[in-house]
Amino acid sequence: MGYKDLIPFVSSDDLAAFLGATVDGAALKTKIALDSACDAVRSYLDQDINFVADDVEYHSGHGYMHDRIRLRQRPIVSVASVYVDYYTTLVPTTAYHVRDSFIVLLDMSYFAAGNDNIKVTYDHGWVVPPTSQTAAVPADIRLVALSAARRVYSGVGTGDAASFGGETIGDYSYTNPGGATNTGVATSVAELLVAERDVLERYRIGLVP
Repeated sequence: MGYKDLIPFVSSDDLAAFLGATVDGAALKTKIALDSACDAVRSYLDQDINFVADDVEYHSGHGYMHDRIRLRQRPIVSVASVYVDYYTTLVPTTAYHVRDSFIVLLDMSYFAAGNDNIKVTYDHGWVVPPTSQTAAVPADIRLVALSAARRVYSGVGTGDAASFGGETIGDYSYTNPGGATNTGVATSVAELLVAERDVLERYRIGLVP
């Protein structure tokens, strides 16, 4: 994931509600907590989360029988263009359609083999903050980010790992085993816990089969 200047997808108001306490949104500690937590989620998922317009990706075609490519970001909002071998423009609905995170060719065709020979321009992600016409970042993604932000904001780090009792995230819970050293516990305050990674797992996009 290339660098993009993305705002946190959880807010200081979200953090205040999560903590049940007043939070100064302008304080450096708050900004660091939100930025680092959101970046931890982005790094684990290798996705931007926030809405990005006209993003460009290059993919390598694999030749015969390979009729699809998997884009790296989700959700796909719209695909502006698909070029193959830098000069062939594919026509949507006629040459391909978008299904989940895939661009799938039609009429038994396939992506010609090549090195970064497919260029896709598309919009993806969730609008932050959401509008009345857009969906919000899924609640479980925001919950994980807020859980990590709480650790940063509260200053819980490596030195507290042994005394860290555990945490519940959605349907997942973790209890730190007595005497274990960093077993399933974040080694830094912004690192994600095992239960948090489990919650995020369904949003990851693996390698193209």
